[in-house]
Amino acid sequence: MCERVIPEDQRDEHHLVPKSKGGKNTVCLHRICHEQIHSIFTDAQLAKKFSTIEAILEHPAVQTFVTWVRNKPPGFSDTAKESRQSFHRGR
Repeated sequence: MCERVIPEDQRDEHHLVPKSKGGKNTVCLHRICHEQIHSIFTDAQLAKKFSTIEAILEHPAVQTFVTWVRNKPPGFSDTAKESRQSFHRGR
């Protein structure tokens, strides 16, 4: 999706149609890209309108994200996000 090399420890399989909606076909994405897709779209939206990488890439929020992440190193992950989540879990 972002056209960067995907390190082994950053690979996620994304179901183009969510498993909950009967999807079987997957694509390999950076974990951060995969998380971004699921933060933007619901499973219903992915199944009905965004079941291809091309369709996903047409969405303005995805375009903004890809422009930003494309300049990051291949192993980049949003550690600030992970830290915030860990912090809130500890409460």
